[in-house]
Amino acid sequence: MLEPDSIGFIRVCLAAALLTACGGERDENDASAGSSISLSSTLSTTDPTTGSEDTAVSDTMDKLDVAGGDSTTGMESCESIDMMATVGLQPADIIIIVDNSGSMDFEAGQVQNRLNQFSSQIFLANIDSHVVLISSIDGDTGVCLDPPLGSGGCPADDNNPVLYTHIIDGVDSNNALQKLISHHAEWAPVMRATASKHIIVVTDDESDLSAADFQAMWAALDPSYVPYKLHAIAAPEGPVAGCLNQTSCCITAAAAGTVYLELTSATGGVFGNLCDQEFQPIFDAVAEQVIQGSAIACEFDIPDPPPGEDFDPTKVNVEFFDGVGSLDIGNVDSFAACAGVTDGWYYDDPASPQTILLCPQTCDTIQGFTNAEISIQFGCATVPAG
Repeated sequence: MLEPDSIGFIRVCLAAALLTACGGERDENDASAGSSISLSSTLSTTDPTTGSEDTAVSDTMDKLDVAGGDSTTGMESCESIDMMATVGLQPADIIIIVDNSGSMDFEAGQVQNRLNQFSSQIFLANIDSHVVLISSIDGDTGVCLDPPLGSGGCPADDNNPVLYTHIIDGVDSNNALQKLISHHAEWAPVMRATASKHIIVVTDDESDLSAADFQAMWAALDPSYVPYKLHAIAAPEGPVAGCLNQTSCCITAAAAGTVYLELTSATGGVFGNLCDQEFQPIFDAVAEQVIQGSAIACEFDIPDPPPGEDFDPTKVNVEFFDGVGSLDIGNVDSFAACAGVTDGWYYDDPASPQTILLCPQTCDTIQGFTNAEISIQFGCATVPAG
């Protein structure tokens, strides 16, 4: 069984045609461990006159090396691309639903005023985020965002694809979760299978949909949406209890957000007390969860083939090294097929692939072995996952 190695970094070796060797000298002093991937491979060439092997370690310049074949074995020559690249942290998909009922004018204004700072914190942490807002856009309780998150078209249109999608629909006191589910077809195109999922509900009332029913409906939308975290800015108690307990909920709450308390507890999200009317600390806490919860990205862009070569999606293989042993990762047809294998990888679009994605269980393996290597090999027939 593979055990986690010491803190280091992940190296991805990209090789084209029939790859004979892909490795490299690991820099144990790399301070960017866990946040970058060095595409630096070691190339081996065989001298046909002596049979000895010469090893050359690539530098940071982009270049194409052609290794000579072995005339005694008849092995074909091998081309490889050596390049340096940085791979960011796991992306984040964030959906915000704002209650637009008449009692939410102050709260809607706070959301409007603070979402740009919220998203900027995540951006500055080098996390690629997609933000979806479900809310009215005008009126006293509507929300319309200026740049940099919005497009600058307020009050008519603030969409800024694909970073920010505003689904314009009024949300009532008790149907925030239903609105989230019903608009799935509109926000699904900006969701990414490998991104962390965060839901933020802002309301002074209770949900008509139970926590258990929402959990089941959410999971049924797409398997890649689980796990997720639901965060809520809601009231911990209703107005009657607030008055009896002499808290601010006496005048600011319409009802206790019990369902939202259950969901934040079940998913590990942040529950912010709307009655305190202090929104910045809550958004800061959610941003911190998004940032701290982001692991190393488990998707890799497919590079352009070298001049004169064509990319063949049926000749790609992935191998994982833990520093001691190796693990071949087979291919599956889609994300859904990941459930039937121990480890696997798949294309973002089998018909026109641009990205290699690791199955969730394989992604978890990579997080546990930060001092490891992944070899993505191009040129040999793809091996299916067992």
